[in-house]
Amino acid sequence: MKEWSPEKKWNPFNSFKLLAQVYRWRLIQRGKPCPQPSLITVDPINKCNLKCQWCNANYILNHNDQMLDGDFLLELADFLPRWQGSPEWPAGVEAICVAGGGEPLLHPRIGPFIDRVSGHGVEVGVVTNGSNMDKLKESLAQCTWVGVSVDAGTRETYKALKGFDFFDKVCHNIEALIEHTRRHPCRLGSAHPGYGVSYKFLLTADNIDDIVPAVQRAKAMGCRNFHLRPSGLAWDRLATGEVSQFSGEMVQRLQEAFDAAREYEDDAFGIFGITHKFDQNLNRANIFSACYAVFMTAVVMPGRQEKNERFRFGLCCDRRGDARLEFGEGLQSVDDIARLWSSEEHWKIFEKINLNDCPRCTYQPHNQIYEHVIKTDGMTYKFI
Repeated sequence: MKEWSPEKKWNPFNSFKLLAQVYRWRLIQRGKPCPQPSLITVDPINKCNLKCQWCNANYILNHNDQMLDGDFLLELADFLPRWQGSPEWPAGVEAICVAGGGEPLLHPRIGPFIDRVSGHGVEVGVVTNGSNMDKLKESLAQCTWVGVSVDAGTRETYKALKGFDFFDKVCHNIEALIEHTRRHPCRLGSAHPGYGVSYKFLLTADNIDDIVPAVQRAKAMGCRNFHLRPSGLAWDRLATGEVSQFSGEMVQRLQEAFDAAREYEDDAFGIFGITHKFDQNLNRANIFSACYAVFMTAVVMPGRQEKNERFRFGLCCDRRGDARLEFGEGLQSVDDIARLWSSEEHWKIFEKINLNDCPRCTYQPHNQIYEHVIKTDGMTYKFI
């Protein structure tokens, strides 16, 4: 599938940007301190006010309906910019993605957290369903980007897929946030192509016909980008033997809809897909031999009440709730994060990862780049 137009090749959804991290990733070696991740995902809360059919966080929502306490969030905001995993890479964490096993903007202290993080000079991106944005415009305006998971172009499709009739409210909130960025100089309103508000569209077999209406609406509201990603099975459902819901005919319809949508693209509005992380039928295509991405990024999540945990520290956003990719139990302090990172326990988690247990991999390009560019120098990257 043609994911983006040639003149928009260098966009925020192009995984070639990972090549900029080569010199950081060269420092990943067993027995030595690894650099801290450039990106940390923070899941403030495991609660949601929607019932999306495809939700890949159902496991965590059903098994750990908790949230990070507000004081810990502020401690985390102060810790991440000063965290130094390797003396050879002194910079702290450079970006934080606020997302979740739920709707992150439902957390009562998420505004102060974003304010504190951005005040330290760390860039923030937020993935939200958009229903609560009206209460947080000042904080969201400090973010680099806000991705709103609308996933439909009409009220009817939205309600059918998400179980609630919030479509008009979400669209109003998007317009209000964009208007706020126009009236008040802020990072979110900057002219960079990857900044601003993105209209996110998770593709299913039931919303292909909504692509063009969604693109039209996104542009009319002033969104900077339209971002389409195929849905896939969550890690806890792989054992069911289910297969992709996308037939060859559906993939063709998708391409035709995307081609039609490109009529609305211009210098101020981009249309992007990320089908390069899938095979030609939009099934998972994890073409790598080991997951080095667990040394490049991590997820801080709510702790389990029965384990007396203040938080959980995991290594994969695609396998939230899978204890096999998490550190220990009973974590209490942000200092535990620095202690565990690149430890022998970290390497043992890496060794035990069975790629057959992984769904579609967000970090598939990370792993391919590490394997073919860094580990084997297949591109002789020093010869520019």
